[in-house]
Amino acid sequence: MARILARIGGGKTPAALFDQGLVSGANFITNVILARAFGVREYGVFALAWVAVLFANSLQYAMIVTPMMSVGPKQDPEDRPAYYGSVLVQEIVFGLFVGLVMFICVWLSARFFPSWRVADLAIPISFATIAYMLQEFLRRYFFCTSQSKRALTCDIVSYITQVPIIFWLSRSHGAKLSTMLWIIAATSLIGFFTCLRWYEHVTFSWHSLRTVFLRHWRMSRWLAPSAFMQWGASNLFQLSAPVYFGAAASAALRAAQNLVAVAHVWFLGLDNVVPAEAARRMRHGGVEAMLRYIRRIFLQWGGVTLAFTGIVGCFPTFWLKLAYGSKYAGDGNVLRMYACLYLVVFVSGPLRYGLQALEYTAPVFWTYPVMIVFSVALAGPLARKLGMNGVMVGMVSSQVLFQGLIGIAFWMRIRKIRREAALETAEALHPH
Repeated sequence: MARILARIGGGKTPAALFDQGLVSGANFITNVILARAFGVREYGVFALAWVAVLFANSLQYAMIVTPMMSVGPKQDPEDRPAYYGSVLVQEIVFGLFVGLVMFICVWLSARFFPSWRVADLAIPISFATIAYMLQEFLRRYFFCTSQSKRALTCDIVSYITQVPIIFWLSRSHGAKLSTMLWIIAATSLIGFFTCLRWYEHVTFSWHSLRTVFLRHWRMSRWLAPSAFMQWGASNLFQLSAPVYFGAAASAALRAAQNLVAVAHVWFLGLDNVVPAEAARRMRHGGVEAMLRYIRRIFLQWGGVTLAFTGIVGCFPTFWLKLAYGSKYAGDGNVLRMYACLYLVVFVSGPLRYGLQALEYTAPVFWTYPVMIVFSVALAGPLARKLGMNGVMVGMVSSQVLFQGLIGIAFWMRIRKIRREAALETAEALHPH
């Protein structure tokens, strides 16, 4: 796998794979520790709180990281200081704004829904959100600029300190949701500030800030609303579970997802490497060079994903007992369906990388209204009639719909580019 990743990265170090293995492994261990330390309800509350943090990070990915991964590798050396200086300013302002919004939302939830007992989570969630986003941005910057080893160092500093502290607190019977969020915030900030010294020399000017913002906006104006709609479309089914079956349903879904999320080692590892490399290949070799690269990614890592999800799906009860003990052993069907879901989700990666390299993200935006209509129409009925199996069937079906629509859009865009190139060639050979 390391050799394959090195070829994917154009001969670069396979540190991206080790880095994502560290991140996914640390998240997996953290969730196992918390699932065992808390009761089912308390772990369900933590899972819902962390969904909010991940949602904020998805907005950052749409507004800042994805444009940076597509535009950054195309910058000339003399333009890099102004470009990455502008990106850093955007990141800090955006992180502080999202943290404030997160605090207000949790505070209002505590006032209007006191039975949720989340009043003491408002400040730790907002700080954890800011810290997590800053650390995530810095590691993505290192991947964008082909500094995989420094990204690995950043995550080592953050996660190698986080897991032992959380484990110690859980064993000493001091486990509280607010405490765990503070630990995540503190270790993320340590990783960010420790490695910020490797951020390249930058310059700042209003002109570059405006120019970079407008270029990013041409992509993020579609991606940011898409992030909202993605969480609405994809998570309506997931949120219907606690509505009908209580917080324990969230714990069951999170426990199953955490096992299949081992696939994030290569899912997110590819996200770290492929978008920037696809943009570089398109710049130097054109659309066909980019397509050959994307096709190789799909075949190689699709095979890995198929093998992994097959192993998980064939023995779901065994893996649940091994990780969590007997209290989650009855959720084997949920884990089996999650394995199917991740196999479908993998397809979106190569499609998104191609669209990002083309700087053509509108189809992602227009696909989500269709998914939302689908989810609104079926989330409740499937949950009521089929229980947790209905929730999972809805999640898988919505992803099949999504991949099909953006796949058609990508294919049509490539056809248009090829047709225009053929016309230009014909006119060059036979001028009027």
